[in-house]
Amino acid sequence: MDRQAAIVLGKALFWDQVAGSDGLACASCHFQAGADNRVKNQISPGLRNEQGPPISHAFDLTASNAWRLTPPPAGGGPNYTLKKSDFPFHQLADPNNRDSAVTFDTNDVISSQGVFRRDFVSLLTKKKRGEACTSQPSFFSVHGLNVRQAEPRNTPTVINAIFNFRNFWDGRANNVFNGRNPFGLRDTTAGIDPANSVMVADAFGNLSPTPINIPDASLASQAVGPPLSDFEMSCAGRVFEQIGQKLLKLKPLSEQQVDPTDSVLGPYANVRGDGVKRATGLTTTYDSLVKAAFAPKFWSSSQTTADGYSQLQKNFALFWGLSIMMYESTLVSNDAPFDRYMDGDITAMTTQQVDGFLQVFMGKGGCIFCHRGPEFTSAATTLRDANNLGAIVEHMIMGDGGTALYDSGFYNIGVRPSVEDIGAGGKDPFGNPLSASRQAKNASATTGPSTNLFNIAPDNFNIFTCNFQVAPCVPVYPTQRDAVDGSFKTPTLRNVELTGPFFHNGGQSTLEQVVDFYNRGGDGRGSEAQNSTGLGVNATNRAPVIGALGLTPADKANLVAFLKALTDERVRMEQAPFDHPELKVPNGHPGDELRTVGNPATSQAQDDYMVIPAVGAAGRAAKKLPPLMPFESGLK
Repeated sequence: MDRQAAIVLGKALFWDQVAGSDGLACASCHFQAGADNRVKNQISPGLRNEQGPPISHAFDLTASNAWRLTPPPAGGGPNYTLKKSDFPFHQLADPNNRDSAVTFDTNDVISSQGVFRRDFVSLLTKKKRGEACTSQPSFFSVHGLNVRQAEPRNTPTVINAIFNFRNFWDGRANNVFNGRNPFGLRDTTAGIDPANSVMVADAFGNLSPTPINIPDASLASQAVGPPLSDFEMSCAGRVFEQIGQKLLKLKPLSEQQVDPTDSVLGPYANVRGDGVKRATGLTTTYDSLVKAAFAPKFWSSSQTTADGYSQLQKNFALFWGLSIMMYESTLVSNDAPFDRYMDGDITAMTTQQVDGFLQVFMGKGGCIFCHRGPEFTSAATTLRDANNLGAIVEHMIMGDGGTALYDSGFYNIGVRPSVEDIGAGGKDPFGNPLSASRQAKNASATTGPSTNLFNIAPDNFNIFTCNFQVAPCVPVYPTQRDAVDGSFKTPTLRNVELTGPFFHNGGQSTLEQVVDFYNRGGDGRGSEAQNSTGLGVNATNRAPVIGALGLTPADKANLVAFLKALTDERVRMEQAPFDHPELKVPNGHPGDELRTVGNPATSQAQDDYMVIPAVGAAGRAAKKLPPLMPFESGLK
């Protein structure tokens, strides 16, 4: 693979709104410092709730409308515009006491609006460049008209995501990329079943299914998930080969402007307008970009596969995943005031920020326990070393004094009751636990309790329990307690000022609210022995470091000031490598949650859009655009 050519291909694919069934790109949910700051039609009704329908399909009133006597959709749900007073989603009489009276609570989630609920039928002609899909009934609707669905978890930033050992909040984007889907070695048919394989050509052009197992490529595993998601980018039933069919002969970014000074795409930018139509797209095709980036054995054959696709189309998931990973690997934020301070410039951070770092973040706040290393997350590249040492599973003393296994970098901090979303406690489509801890317990059921477990299926990792910090050399056994349910990947804190709303449910709108959350010891209600983080036989899954901190108002202000010292000004101003093409982003629908959202003669609401302008390498200032602002700045 030619890395630079792959970066060009990956950036084009990431930002191309033609890729999605409903005009959505990957970037449609990652356009603001790698995340999403929209405030309209962003509510999802707690779809991951283990109790299932109707609870998981029911929208709640928001806090600013809690006084209403009428049920939703009056003041919440589809097409609602969020307000400052709607946050946080769990409100207490005393914000410093997690067990004080609850004044408002909702299990709804702030996420990103994706596609309308539709089923894929076929591709349209090349000239139309679209897809035929049929609308299906949806509870994302206003007065009987379907609106865009909002995904079940908040959108995390893609900036510095290259360092994550696993991706997605629940870790389901595997560290090993299989060239087809997010699940790595868990999908035992990938590379064996010709319908689910990368097809490689021999010297005579004959095709054969070939296993692809690329380690440390969880970002490629992540990248191939959203394009087929019937919430995020796709009509239900579409396959990657059809995305390839649609895109391979098209001009990349055909509906979007590309700045000629773009740090990656500039040399390919089409700058020739005709005086009526503006110049859009690149002066090449996806076919040409793929062939420049990947070895001929992945695209050179003229044979057609048994399911009727060309080799280029069949391998499009491979091209998509690896090239987007290569592009996202350039989105590294490492020039914040904190970095300059650590490099020896003692003037780079203010006295308040230094106090917030040394006295609170490193000290009484205990933030460093989970947000460690230069990535500011324990779920990042340090796990590669942990994996090599057999320490991808750890053993800890819980708040109730008992011990439990847990996945390194994944914690239950009491954001919401575990029953509402079990996170890493879930399973993949093949029935395997997402959690390494539970994989280890399953392995011990086969081998018997052991201090050393090797090549644990399905992820093929090792455990050496003598590396446990708590109770070293105690064997792993099948019925051992774990603290997995309701645990989620520790997110990076870099650029956190710009990536709200916060947590996997998006339930906090400001850094001050986040600090209050940690100061009271999270929102898991109940004693250390039994609280709302528990599920099933486990009365608590709350991480032991989550407890009342006793921070003073000055401590809180100093910590927030330090967190803002993690903002890279290149990200704030979208300077290279954070520059990008133009993007038209859906931004809810006309009217609101009460009034009509389009033509009643149709089944689908009319879209409103906002345009994210193209920015070149010099960033927003060169376009006379203001800096990126925090999420809360868009709330009224």
